[in-house]
Amino acid sequence: MSLDNTSAVLNHNKQREIEAIARKSTGSEGEPEGEWLLKVPFAGRGMSNVRLSAGEIFNFAVSVTALDPAPGDLVLDLGAGSCWVSEWLNRLLVDSVSLDIAHDMLMIGQRRLGAGAKQTVGDFEKLPFASETLDGAICLSALHHVPDIPAALREICRVLKQDGTVVFSEPGIGHSLHPQSQSEMAECGVMERDIVINELLDECLKAGFRGVSVQPYLFPPPIYGHGTWQAVDRAGQPQVIMQVNLRTIVAWSDNLIRMLARPVWAQLVAAVPALQRLIPAIKRVTGRPANGERAGDHAEPPESILAWQSLLTFRNAVRVHPVVIAYKEPRGPDSRRPHILNAEISLVSAPTSVALGTTFTVVTQVRNTGDTLWLHTPALIGGHVALGAKLMDQNGLAVVYDFGRGYLTRSVPPGEMLPVEITLTAPATPGRYQVKLDMVDECIVWFEHRGACPVFVPLEVTPY
Repeated sequence: MSLDNTSAVLNHNKQREIEAIARKSTGSEGEPEGEWLLKVPFAGRGMSNVRLSAGEIFNFAVSVTALDPAPGDLVLDLGAGSCWVSEWLNRLLVDSVSLDIAHDMLMIGQRRLGAGAKQTVGDFEKLPFASETLDGAICLSALHHVPDIPAALREICRVLKQDGTVVFSEPGIGHSLHPQSQSEMAECGVMERDIVINELLDECLKAGFRGVSVQPYLFPPPIYGHGTWQAVDRAGQPQVIMQVNLRTIVAWSDNLIRMLARPVWAQLVAAVPALQRLIPAIKRVTGRPANGERAGDHAEPPESILAWQSLLTFRNAVRVHPVVIAYKEPRGPDSRRPHILNAEISLVSAPTSVALGTTFTVVTQVRNTGDTLWLHTPALIGGHVALGAKLMDQNGLAVVYDFGRGYLTRSVPPGEMLPVEITLTAPATPGRYQVKLDMVDECIVWFEHRGACPVFVPLEVTPY
């Protein structure tokens, strides 16, 4: 089953699904209702497998990195269930609103999030939000349960701001035929369907998103044996990817067979049908040649085969578990979500000596030489740029790491210059110091750590 909207799909009985979810949330004997769901994604009833829990955590990490939310963004958690994704977003200083079709699940999620949580019962196909009110949306393994996916995509596009982004991480080809999926459909009445990557990309564009992209999802990741990794590590860039003759394939046959699992080889043959004719020759060389040495004992797969193996690994990963990023308008980088942070700091005036414990002011001109808009309004969660100072000794070692801040009077686009003053208090111990001035993206990074050059101001602190 793909994205096709057959009558059976569109007439899916959602009420039966809601009732089944309510039953699923009930506790086992001696366990409070929904207690096991509060443990997700960690081990608990139904989640005792380490790989299963690790897969959920990996899924979140991949998806939230693709979404790239900024501190303070309001992100819609689609199909929130017991709201663990919402909780983890909040821990990343991202605000969330949890949406699910099942009220019972959200009530369990409220125990996780607290009384002030933003939650709403709702349907993907008719979202209960005003247009252009959300910064982003994240959907982990929930879109494939939706009967009318094109309608859901139009709704998600509608409620996102003009620079809003949504990430879908979904099961792909073969999901609906998996025994577990078949059981879920029979027992709970849920909708299980395959998300076909090319269809989803096309539907996102039809729904109004201006751009879409896809990234491979590799869990568990491929494992290379010692010999195979050495072959991969030594491989160079092939001049022509499939310029491989029969003699080359036969010479490296043993390593090829050891390296490629049968499903990958089948995909390779399907992609390049001419290779089907080479299989008998490859099998023949798995015996001992006349010199008593097995073919391929000291050889490695050709570069073209390694390239095709990598290509097929990534392509299959996308088909089996697509991760799709859709955005309405490209968003430029700002200091909440920075790209290149760089600055030129010019010293305008500074005292050469001050009395201990007194205040003094350093005046600078700073120019934004990166590509990121510097926001200036201070926020507890950071994401704004300021002029930072560290007090150093004569050897360049920090005496006071966080010596003070000079705040911008406005936001600074790339290429523009702004005067910035910073008022500091001299230390209580006399001596020779240096004031190290650097721009800082608060709660994110000092510019020096991105390659910018700080300015050092010599300072003598006297007893009087």
